[in-house]
Amino acid sequence: MNRGIVFEGIVGQERVLEKLGKDLESNQTVHAYLFEGEKGLGKKSIALKLASALVCRNDGQRPCGRCNSCIKASSGNHPDIGIIENDKGVIRIDEIRELINEMQLKPYESKRKVCIICDADKMNMWAQNALLKTLEEPPSYATIVLLTVNSNSLFPTIVSRCQVIKLHPADPETIEHHLIKNMGVEKEQAHMLAVFSGGIVGRAVELLDNSDFYHRREEVIKICNKLLTPDLLGILEQIKFFEEQRLHIEEILDLMIRWYRDLFIYNETKNMGFITNIDKKEDIELQATKIDLTKIRNIIFIIEKAKNNLKSNVQFHLNIEVMLLNIQEVVLNGNGGRSKI
Repeated sequence: MNRGIVFEGIVGQERVLEKLGKDLESNQTVHAYLFEGEKGLGKKSIALKLASALVCRNDGQRPCGRCNSCIKASSGNHPDIGIIENDKGVIRIDEIRELINEMQLKPYESKRKVCIICDADKMNMWAQNALLKTLEEPPSYATIVLLTVNSNSLFPTIVSRCQVIKLHPADPETIEHHLIKNMGVEKEQAHMLAVFSGGIVGRAVELLDNSDFYHRREEVIKICNKLLTPDLLGILEQIKFFEEQRLHIEEILDLMIRWYRDLFIYNETKNMGFITNIDKKEDIELQATKIDLTKIRNIIFIIEKAKNNLKSNVQFHLNIEVMLLNIQEVVLNGNGGRSKI
C-alpha cells in the first residue's frame, strides 16, 4: 500500500517536505515543531498541509484531499485543527490558556489534534510561560506547530522542546520555473521577479500584481537615465519621488543597485542572459555605453553608503540629495563624488 505524503503547491522547500514526509510515513511525528524562516517562504502552508495529513482518514496518500477530514481542513473548519493568528501585535496569555484547555480535550473526529501558532514570537512572556507547561507534558494525541521569523524571540526552553525546522530561500531558477509553469508568467518577467524576490516565493507572487512596485522600478530607471545628464535642477527635482516613496526607500535603493549591477554585467560580458532587468534591454544597452566599469563600481558604493546612512541619524532629504549629486559627479567627471555627509 502506498502511504506517500502529498505536499503539492509548496515551492522551494523540498528538503523540509522530504523530512516531514518521512516523519508522517513512519508515524514518527513529534509533539512540537518550530518552523523558522522569512515571511513568504511557506511556513503556514507547510503547517496546514502537515495538519491536514495528521487528521486525514485515508490509508494511502495523505492528505488525500477527498475524505471528510481533508475537506474540512481545506475549508478551515476542522474541529481538530486550531490556529492562533493574531494581527494585533501581541499574543496574550488568555489566547494560550484557551489553546491549552482545548488541547486537553480528546480529538473530536480524528486520532490527532493539531494547533498552529502563527508569529509565535509575538507571544508575551506570560503566554510563553503558559505554553511551556504544555510543551513539557503534551497530550499524546497533540501536535503543536510554532511559526516564527526568528526563534531568538522565544524562550530557549520552548525552542529546546520543539523540533526546529529552518526554511531557507529558494534559488531564483526554482521560483522562475514556478511562475512560468504554474502562474503563466512570461519568462522575462518571471526572471526579473524571481531575482527581486530574494528567494522568497511569497514575495515574488506578491510583486507579480503589485502595480506600485512596477511604478517604482520605472521611476528608478528614469532617474538613472536622468543622472547621465548635467541637468542639476532636474536631478534635485527627483528628490520629490524619494520623499513620496519614503516608506519604500530600501526597496528603491535596492532597485538602483540592481540596475547598476546589470549595467556592470552587460558592460563586462555583453550578454543579456545574466542580467535581472531583462525586459529593459534597450535601456541597459543605452546606459551601459555611457558609463564604464570603474564609474559603475563607484556609483554602487555611493548607493550602498546611502543605504547605511538610513540606519543612522543622517537627515533623509540630505542623504538622498548627496547620493544623487555624487552619482551625477561620478558619471560626468569620473571621480568618486564631491559631496560628503
